[in-house]
Amino acid sequence: MSTTQRFSSILLRCASRTKSLHRFQQRCNFSAGFSMEALKELRSLTGAPIVECKKALQSTDGAVQSALDWLREHGAAKATSKVQGRETTQGLIGLQVASDGKSASLVQVACETDFAALSARFVELVTKVASGTLGHEESFQADSVQRLLDEAVVAIRENISVKQAFKFEATEAEGIFVGYVHNRVDGKDAGFAAAVVEVAPRQPGSVSREKLQEIGKRLAMHVVAARPTYLSSDDIPQDELTKEKDILRNQMGDSDKPPEILEKIVNGRLHKYFEQFCLLEQAHMIEEANPKVKMFLKDSNVVLKQFKLMTTGN
Repeated sequence: MSTTQRFSSILLRCASRTKSLHRFQQRCNFSAGFSMEALKELRSLTGAPIVECKKALQSTDGAVQSALDWLREHGAAKATSKVQGRETTQGLIGLQVASDGKSASLVQVACETDFAALSARFVELVTKVASGTLGHEESFQADSVQRLLDEAVVAIRENISVKQAFKFEATEAEGIFVGYVHNRVDGKDAGFAAAVVEVAPRQPGSVSREKLQEIGKRLAMHVVAARPTYLSSDDIPQDELTKEKDILRNQMGDSDKPPEILEKIVNGRLHKYFEQFCLLEQAHMIEEANPKVKMFLKDSNVVLKQFKLMTTGN
């Protein structure tokens, strides 16, 4: 084949591809009733599959805002029906603390895979749910959260649910909340575990806000690491305490020791139980020499009013 013939062949192939592209653009722009720009915008806004975006635009004469509403109504229903019932063992914890420190929120949002949990869309969902829990009333929970979930299901195509959502209010006039998120994703207030604590000066005005924030941050980090269940032994339900005492008694088997001596032994061993599950009795994992948390607080002239730990495993 001569050079002229090869060049002519290349031109013919290019012309054929150009015609195919032109026909594709015509189908998108005219037959479908919407532009490629609208399709790209809707896809970018929602993350929904291209097929669903096309259906939405076809049903709304190419209007992107109307297509958004169409996807929420039809796309979410279709996607939800497909993923409903699937097991959700992955997800993230979201944390929000008010700028004045007087309130805070912790939420757990679950999904099916860790791949989805680490996606920008899912992280955005978790932070919005945490923010909404902190700053809105029940109407947000009933309506806005469901809308956010619907949009996320359309985009991610997985079963998604809010498993837990808590809002906390300060119980002390000078009390503030401080939180810590472990393994943050994309630098956002969402990760695989988080804790929030309320700390206050032992005497009014005796500890600065900056110092409270520093102490609270270290306490929240300890909570994530040590995972206590109760604040103090006084918070343990009586039936659980009785059960633990029975276990300790059974461990000693048949003993010829007097009952009062056996009771002292049981109470002594019970302190080990307190040190494992009660925050104030634990050794502070973040401080040097690991003092007990209650001694650390006493030396810092600070009281710990409440705490909450949340992990993706619970």
